[in-house]
Amino acid sequence: MEQNLTLPGGQVQSSTLHRIHEASAKFQRYKILLRRRWWFLLLTASIGVCVQALTITGKPQIFRSLAKLVAGGRMVANGDLQWQEQLQDFYGTIIETIESAEMIRKARERVHALHPDLKDSDVEIRVAQTKGSAIFNILATGSEPKYTQIFLNSLLDEFIAFRQSIREQAQGKVLSTFLQEVVNKQKVMEEKSDLLQRFCSANNILTITNGQNEAAYFLTQLKGQRETQRTALAEIDMAVQNVNAAMQQRERLASAASGNGASAASGGKNSGEGTQGAGESAGSGGNKGLTLAEQDYLRTKGQITLLTTKRETLLETFKESHPQVLEITQEIRGQEALLKRFESQIQQEMLSQREAINRMVLVLDKQITEREKEALDLGAKLAEHKKLENDALVAKEAYQKMFERAENFQNMFNTQSDYVAVQERATTASEHTEDWKMPIIIGLIVGLGAGVIILLLFDRLDDRMNSFSEFQALFPGEAVLGQIPEQRQRGDVALLRPNDDRHLYAEAFRTIRSSILFKNWNGKAPKTILCTSAVPNEGKTTVTSNLAVTMALAGARVLLADCDLRRGGVSELFKLPATPGLSEALRGKLHWRDAVQETSIRNLDLLARGDVFDQTSEMLLSKTAEEMLKEMGDEYDYVIFDSAPVLVADDTASFAPKLDTVLFIVRMSSTMARLTGKALDLLYERQVNVGGVILNRSSSNLKEYTYYNYASYYYAPAKSSPQPAAAAPVAKS
Repeated sequence: MEQNLTLPGGQVQSSTLHRIHEASAKFQRYKILLRRRWWFLLLTASIGVCVQALTITGKPQIFRSLAKLVAGGRMVANGDLQWQEQLQDFYGTIIETIESAEMIRKARERVHALHPDLKDSDVEIRVAQTKGSAIFNILATGSEPKYTQIFLNSLLDEFIAFRQSIREQAQGKVLSTFLQEVVNKQKVMEEKSDLLQRFCSANNILTITNGQNEAAYFLTQLKGQRETQRTALAEIDMAVQNVNAAMQQRERLASAASGNGASAASGGKNSGEGTQGAGESAGSGGNKGLTLAEQDYLRTKGQITLLTTKRETLLETFKESHPQVLEITQEIRGQEALLKRFESQIQQEMLSQREAINRMVLVLDKQITEREKEALDLGAKLAEHKKLENDALVAKEAYQKMFERAENFQNMFNTQSDYVAVQERATTASEHTEDWKMPIIIGLIVGLGAGVIILLLFDRLDDRMNSFSEFQALFPGEAVLGQIPEQRQRGDVALLRPNDDRHLYAEAFRTIRSSILFKNWNGKAPKTILCTSAVPNEGKTTVTSNLAVTMALAGARVLLADCDLRRGGVSELFKLPATPGLSEALRGKLHWRDAVQETSIRNLDLLARGDVFDQTSEMLLSKTAEEMLKEMGDEYDYVIFDSAPVLVADDTASFAPKLDTVLFIVRMSSTMARLTGKALDLLYERQVNVGGVILNRSSSNLKEYTYYNYASYYYAPAKSSPQPAAAAPVAKS
């Protein structure tokens, strides 16, 4: 049968099958290991039970005494100061203290002091807390009953005394710490008060507070003046860039301030005087707040406006070349030049005014800086005074609080007691009888566990294959042609014969025959077949002989040749002479046909080993061997060779490439996997066509051995009268 199957789903199902094979192989291996080595587990379990029994019987007579302690959760005092211990830590401390070597030593010394006549004896102390309570059971175990009871009572007394001394030391230390803290707090309070007093003596707090208020008010006034000057600077910069627009704005502001006073200057005049009056009105109607240059600028601008109007009136009557028009035009140009000079003069005045304002801003900045510094100094002094005042108050409160805590702790020290007390004194020591049940069970479990571990360890070191699943997991690429069941009979295993009553055994070889006949050989079916194994004692010769018998019983003409030229034993199985044989034919002493012997099986001939000689590999590589193979293949349907193991001699690896196929035989529970792999690798390196693997001596108890599960299916014919034992040779398995 083929190992590699083509299944729907391809690689996924192949991977799943491979995992199933691995799991099945491990299960079968452990099943076989348990079936074969069950006695070892029984042995280790017995050893474990015996060790426990000897341990129990070997123990001396012991006596036990029991005492009880009761402990509170934590110690609480009135007020916010408490002597506290967490429950788990507190209880754990009690157990560790009682079981400590120092406490046991003190208890022993107490026994010596109070009872000097008592002889020393070893006492074992164990402390256990009752679940869900604050009660501790103290168990003392010793060989002397009286000493055990007295020792346990002494241990209780020493523990209570130890607890009291520890508490007193801790409370004294804490009280000393509190008093030292009170002194320190008092010193800090006095230092803070002294600093505050000296600061107040050096500084008048009322004067500093008023000065800070005045500085803040004056600083606000200065900043307002500085902002006013900066606004004036911005207006001057805009006026310098556009004098005409600035003068128009100044003129509107001046006119709005003066009202209608300038309009009366133009009444009761003639036309000539009216022109002059109009100009004067423009210059003098709103001269409040204007410089002389600005007033001249406005007067000149008004004069230009009057002349322009007069010129436009004349142009309605005269041409531009008329003497009056030319005279007025010349006069307008003169006024415009004068206007330019006034504009330049106004710009210079504005620049001078800007410089003055800048100087004023610098003076204001300096005054503001000085006032700010003065305000900061006053504020810092006020802040320092506030800080000193707060520090003095905090120091005083800390001193008072620490003083109160010291007083409360002193009261607690006088009233508080440790809540750990003896509930029951030591009972009279009684003899303790060991319970056999649990130690025996423990010994049994430990023995079984040790046996399992040892078996698993040896199994890890043993790589022998025990089942088909295990072989399939280790060599997934090898085709298994069949499995031959193990024969449980005593003595040698007889060869197959017609109508053999060993149905399972015979059917296994029929399965191998069918695998050879119907296997897809990718071409011509093989005629020359070589059977080999990795190492000796794998049943190779018996399997090869029975395979040849099975092929002959099917009607094929079969030649069985013993190619193990060193230790071949095929002729012994058939009770035929070992010489002449194949060795004489290879050396040319006779033709191979002359060495062929007939067996008791129809259609089956035997070519024995022949005499043993050296240099067998050279003979198998010779041309004579090739010619002999060709002649055998022409004359017989199948030529089956039984060869030497692969790892023992080079004969098989040298001769196998000349044959059509090689059948590799593996003995279950005997052949090591590493040796099988090494032998197969050697054959593949020689380009040998390994047609498949035969698993010999497979366990028929395993469910994977299908034939054995359905043994009742096979029909065994009724026995008739005895037949002549024509072919009943025996063979070594």
